[in-house]
Amino acid sequence: MTDVLILFGNRPDIPMKIEERHIQAVQAACSGRVYFCKSEEEALRDGVDAEVLFTWGGSGKMPEAWCAASKRLKWVNSFSAGVNPIMDGPISSLPIRLTNAKGIHGKTMGVTTMGYIISFLRHFPTMLRQQREHVWDKTSVTFMEPTGLTVGIIGAGAIAGEVARLCKAMDMTVLGVKRTVTPLEHFDRVYANREMDQVLAVSDFVVVLTPLTDATRGLIGAAELARMKPTAVLINIARGPVVDTAALTDALRRGIIGGAALDAVDPEPLPADSPLWDMENVILTPHCAADSTLYMDRAMAQFCDNLARYEKGEPLFNEIDLQRRY
Repeated sequence: MTDVLILFGNRPDIPMKIEERHIQAVQAACSGRVYFCKSEEEALRDGVDAEVLFTWGGSGKMPEAWCAASKRLKWVNSFSAGVNPIMDGPISSLPIRLTNAKGIHGKTMGVTTMGYIISFLRHFPTMLRQQREHVWDKTSVTFMEPTGLTVGIIGAGAIAGEVARLCKAMDMTVLGVKRTVTPLEHFDRVYANREMDQVLAVSDFVVVLTPLTDATRGLIGAAELARMKPTAVLINIARGPVVDTAALTDALRRGIIGGAALDAVDPEPLPADSPLWDMENVILTPHCAADSTLYMDRAMAQFCDNLARYEKGEPLFNEIDLQRRY
């Protein structure tokens, strides 16, 4: 009998909500009992213990005390893709398995990426500013379209596949960078990590989608930005520390690159005195590229599929190697 603890309370910074139908779906998928607690303190107070924990592992306070106190915990599933707070804390030293929600973010993050690209090509920020100022003018900018442009995706994983599909639908050339070079659908060519500079040099848009690890922290710094086209736009919808904020700010100020769309920044939230706020060639969004009213439905469906595998003793998908940290 496999018991599951769903541990998540409503948070203003995370728009996803757990509803009764989600709990019922998990109950239908597992052989044991399903507990739902809105806080770690509630679970500890009520003496709840379970073999499986379903929680948000992307940010905020981690349930370290509950995990340490549990006598049954074997598997932690995060319904976020990023699980650095779990891996960076004492939970990672426990004899557990860890999975994340990789694979459910593609549609929303793909749409968000295309929104950034179209906004730069069609100068929507300038048009909106002119609207506020009651200015009717199309002579101050050069309107472009995506046909014939190149997008380079750093971290050609699950989300990148949807970004690539949408880019190909708009007649763009799509290049990918990943650890293991294999042919990928919707990609014109895939490069190894060591060949990233080749992609930076020819891309009109560089999309950062790599997870945050020791190897990728500061991956995009001054040297990498200098290799990009002076008209290129950097899009970061991954993790803020993958990009060196100081180097990026300097590159934007000096015109080394043409612009940036940042859903992830370092630090978060972006300090009020950051010059990035006031740069006309920057689009800032508050780490919402994956947010959607359909997010929790997808996360629960994925978890229930994995729970069925767990019950049968089959391999779990999206399992993270706690030693390699990905």
